[in-house]
Amino acid sequence: MTQPTDTQGQEESQPLSPVVDLGVAILFGVICAAGWFSVLSGKRLMASLDSGLDPGAAFLPVVVLGLLSLGTALILIKGLYRLATQGRGGRSIERGDHGSAAALLVSMILLGGGVAVIGFLPATFIFSTAWTAWLSWRRTGRPLRAALVGLVLGVALCLFLYVTFVSILKVPLA
Repeated sequence: MTQPTDTQGQEESQPLSPVVDLGVAILFGVICAAGWFSVLSGKRLMASLDSGLDPGAAFLPVVVLGLLSLGTALILIKGLYRLATQGRGGRSIERGDHGSAAALLVSMILLGGGVAVIGFLPATFIFSTAWTAWLSWRRTGRPLRAALVGLVLGVALCLFLYVTFVSILKVPLA
């Protein structure tokens, strides 16, 4: 495991540049556009929304994409506001953070493959536990606490998904 790259919980003296917010908004905007294109181009999927009281198979993707689009718009507004009020000044993303982004991308691809091999909940547990533990360790620098946080949040996420989808919505996760 590499050493933490940030100040281990101490605040930076200078906030991130608004350009970072705009870059994040563009990234999530591209993800939203691809998602909306995929959902809206599926005629059978969209037709499932008109099936009476049952919201159909398109309901969850539409809700998730709607929330993701709202978050993207808020990040974009924040970035534009900060750009207009404080200019482009501020610190940039640190060099060590690019590796984290690449690792996240690779692990998300592996998550997709892992779902096919070991199932949705086990793959989600491994993914969420590893990432929350790593982010906690990076923030605090305390590996034992980070591992505990990762395990607790991984279990909590899987329980939430199981209760929500399997118990309440009757959607199989297998």
